[in-house]
Amino acid sequence: MRNHSGGTLYPLIGYKGQEPVGIFPVFELNSGPVTLAFSPPYELGIPTLGPALLNMAKLKQRKREKRHARFVESCLEWIDDEIDPHYTYVETDWNYDDSRPFVWNDFDVSPAYTYVLPLDDRPSEEELIGRFSSSPRRRIRDHLDEEYTVDVGGPDAVEWIVDRVTERYEEQDRTPHFTVDFALELSERLPDGAVRPYLLSIDGEPVTGCLILEDDGTAHRWQGGAIPDTDFPANEVLEWHMMRDAIDRGIETYELVGANTPRLNTWKAKFSPEIRTYYSAKRSSTSMDVAESLYLNLRDKSSLLTRLSPATESAPKGK
Repeated sequence: MRNHSGGTLYPLIGYKGQEPVGIFPVFELNSGPVTLAFSPPYELGIPTLGPALLNMAKLKQRKREKRHARFVESCLEWIDDEIDPHYTYVETDWNYDDSRPFVWNDFDVSPAYTYVLPLDDRPSEEELIGRFSSSPRRRIRDHLDEEYTVDVGGPDAVEWIVDRVTERYEEQDRTPHFTVDFALELSERLPDGAVRPYLLSIDGEPVTGCLILEDDGTAHRWQGGAIPDTDFPANEVLEWHMMRDAIDRGIETYELVGANTPRLNTWKAKFSPEIRTYYSAKRSSTSMDVAESLYLNLRDKSSLLTRLSPATESAPKGK
């Protein structure tokens, strides 16, 4: 992310003695006279980041809350002293379940949502399909005997998937939030299997694909979903295969990444996921309050205001 964010990364780490208590990656971005602090950086398609707490489970509630609050407060003090941003925006991970330290430091905090499917009970192929709503159940079952292949590819597959996502953005006169170079570098630098570029092909030609990010027992359905020129339910079948593969690898949670856009929720909800909550926290100067008001009317028209936009969710379109 550091190489592609257009800003400066500060990987803040807090300690209690020699023991780390949390990490908080922050990116400084500058647009003319305006200084911005983000976690995660925008225009890369990374939906959440923010603070992650370490070595807290062993503590009693009172001590855990005190240590958590002090860690976040110290990070925010460092940001104010060293970056002095006009605007600070943080979107937390859904495993970060206590946003009060941001409230106590004068941030406006709002809930946001994502979809996850628990897979820790390791359902069979048929049990997994049985959890879906009637439409994908029928469409998947009716086409299982047709000729198609699902593969995890390499760099060419990454490029094909990103190109399809870029085309979808351009069709809507929007600027893509991440690039082929960023996706390729993630694939090259992260451990084997952390980035999985799935392609579904018919007659040897890819018709849809998706990038899966994997960490710590969770598979994140990150970017992808073409508009297949076929009656075959390619996106639904691919989703089912990716979930099955995740189960085979011992993955316990499959995240559909984002549940904040009604148009996209209609597609994601048919897999019967559960809702998880994460938080967006923002703090701004008076001048940036004006800029944010402009943003509501000028979304995607200004490079500055684009940086104030929440990361875009991704979901397949079409069949």
